Amino acid sequence: MLNTVIPTTARIAREVADVGYCLAKKTYFHSVRLHVIAERRFGRLPNPTQIWLAQASAHDLTAAKEQHLELLDTTLIADLAYPEPEFEQSHNQQNTRLLVGHKKPKGKDLTKLEKYHNRLISKFRQLIESLFNWINEKTNIQTASKVRSADGLLLHCWGKLAVAFFLLVFNY
Repeated sequence: MLNTVIPTTARIAREVADVGYCLAKKTYFHSVRLHVIAERRFGRLPNPTQIWLAQASAHDLTAAKEQHLELLDTTLIADLAYPEPEFEQSHNQQNTRLLVGHKKPKGKDLTKLEKYHNRLISKFRQLIESLFNWINEKTNIQTASKVRSADGLLLHCWGKLAVAFFLLVFNY
C-alpha cells in the first residue's frame, strides 16, 4: 500500500481523502491509499493487474471487499491486514487461496514452523513492496502538497500512476 501524503491538518479533498495511520512510520496522514494486486514475474517487478484508491482510514480488507474482486483459481499473498477466515469465506466460490504471515501471540513466541512460514511469505511480499518503492521513486507520488481539490488529488494520483506504469511496461 502506498500513501499519498497530505498534512493531517488538511481540509481538502474530503470527498476522497481522510486521515489514516501509517504503522511503519508511526504517523497520521490525510490522504488516500493505493491498493494493488499484481502478477509475479520472474526477475522483474510484479505486473499490476488491478489497482484502486481508497480513503486512508479504510481497512485493507474493507477496501478489497468493496472492489468485488474476481480472483479465480489463484493464490493471493497479502500482508497481515487481511484476516484469513473473513477473506476465505468471501472467496471460496472463486477457489482463491490467501497466504498471510502469522501474528505473534501476546506473551508467546512463534513456533519454528510459523517463523519459517513468515520468512517465506516475506520473500514473496518483498516483490510488491519493491513495486511500491519503485512507484514512489519514479513519480514522487507521496508528495501532494500543491493539491487543493478532490479532482486535483485524483489527477495527481492517476496521472503519476499512468506515468509509472508506462515506464514499467517499457522498462525505463
